[in-house]
Amino acid sequence: MLEIVFKSSLLFIYVFLFVNATPLIADQSTIYFSEQTDSAGIHFRHLNGASEQRHLPETMGAGCLFFDYDNDGNLDIYLVNSGSSCENVALPRVNIDEMNALYRNNGDGTFTDVTKQAGFQKNLGFGMGCISADYDNDGDADLYLTNFGRNQFYRNNGDGTFTDVTNKAGVGDSHWSVSASFGDYNLDGYLDLYVVNYLDYTVETAHPCVLEGVHIYCGPHEYPGETDTLYRNNGDGTFTDVTTRAGVRNDGKGLGVVFTDYNNDGYPDIFVANDAVEDYLYRNNGDGTFTDVALSAGIAYNSEGRATASMGVANGDYNNDGLIDLFVTNFSLEVNSLFQNDGDGFFTMTTFDTGIAKPSFSQLGFGTQFLDADNDGRSDIFVANGHVWDNVAQITPSLSYKQTCQIFHNTGLGDFKDISKSAGTFFTHPVVGRGTATGDYDNDGDSDILITLSGEKPVLLRNDSKTDNHWIKVKLFGNHSNRDGIGTKVYVKTENTTQVREVTCGGSYASGSDYTLIFGLGTNEIVKSIEVKWLGGHIQTLDNITANKMIHIDENR
Repeated sequence: MLEIVFKSSLLFIYVFLFVNATPLIADQSTIYFSEQTDSAGIHFRHLNGASEQRHLPETMGAGCLFFDYDNDGNLDIYLVNSGSSCENVALPRVNIDEMNALYRNNGDGTFTDVTKQAGFQKNLGFGMGCISADYDNDGDADLYLTNFGRNQFYRNNGDGTFTDVTNKAGVGDSHWSVSASFGDYNLDGYLDLYVVNYLDYTVETAHPCVLEGVHIYCGPHEYPGETDTLYRNNGDGTFTDVTTRAGVRNDGKGLGVVFTDYNNDGYPDIFVANDAVEDYLYRNNGDGTFTDVALSAGIAYNSEGRATASMGVANGDYNNDGLIDLFVTNFSLEVNSLFQNDGDGFFTMTTFDTGIAKPSFSQLGFGTQFLDADNDGRSDIFVANGHVWDNVAQITPSLSYKQTCQIFHNTGLGDFKDISKSAGTFFTHPVVGRGTATGDYDNDGDSDILITLSGEKPVLLRNDSKTDNHWIKVKLFGNHSNRDGIGTKVYVKTENTTQVREVTCGGSYASGSDYTLIFGLGTNEIVKSIEVKWLGGHIQTLDNITANKMIHIDENR
């Protein structure tokens, strides 16, 4: 969030230009999503604990997850609940209405709530986010939860149940954690954990904030930031806090994070999206330490040299040049930031050049994902929007608490078109969007979307785009590398182009997506080659593969 001086002359000029500019013409695309939440049997409702005191954590949650916890080939869903109150966060939440929820995919388009059967009897803290990864390389998906209060870590027992191993693993960060990401920064085959912490905030010492006579949720400038935490996986089920020795101790105000190898040197780097202070880009030095190069790389601030109120982050190669670009969602009256990777250690902000600036200016973005919605071989962008002030219209009538979510279609000509109005009825209904995850839950070869809403039911969007484009799905199984293949880059070459995807944990906002990589092939029915670059440098290649199927690749060296 960002405290804004609404009456500044510069801001007035921006508002005038963006509000009065000629509207974008939506691209006549075949992309279409239909809402399936109710028909899928998902009855979960998020509790945000909204109170007259307007405690800041009430407006920030929560996240969601696509993952296959029971290894049956169908993506299951995990949903984070915050709670009826953010006070007394040391007490466990045992009321069913306040619990997080696990939904098992029945394989027929419906889900069953299996929260209790899976062994989840209580939640600690006021829920924020969730990610999943196989931290112990035993072949099943474990679960890490971030909270306002103590975090939780669950080991998957492989029989449909989970065991709380927070204390044993040593990852019960008690700061206000929002997002997290797993990545193998030291290439030892075990996944390490980076936890983003937000503000040094307690309910007991919180104070009210008033803007233009209106009682609002406070902004980040009102409280000091909390340092993030980097845990090294010891390979024996435990982790060690290496924040200081690794050089990532900071006083940022983090909300989003992702491990990603931006410079293609084979070592996972870390990007952190901070709220109203500069963002961080930690370059992996290859010796167990990191150096923040965000300023010199041109990604610490926006193109005007200003810190943005960054919420969520997505990584992907939107221009198919083989380099991982970054997309960051920001506060309203700021544009979202699309950073093109120049390949020389630098990034260029291309938000204005690509047509994303105007449609994102009045929105407040949270969760975000790169996805190829119509399988044309180009990465599109989804953004979940929703303000943090429920009374923002009293301050700025042109803004609203509930906002429509957006999908930007990649034209392949170097720009994006906002096609939200034609992409399904959901995109016409204002919501308070937060977390976002993607994955093919119905196994039909395209990316579906899961969105959490503050104080409401989540939204499950099935991709019903009408297209004849082909696709290939790639599922990795590491042996020398971590089991999930996190950090691995996969290059798919067709007659027209070469695409790259990186297996990534986290990103978005407080959420996690499926690790199966989906490549749109356009009209190509044959993939000329699939090249897999595992962490550590080992390369595997498959040639001449027919489209429209899943490929399982085991690391073999």
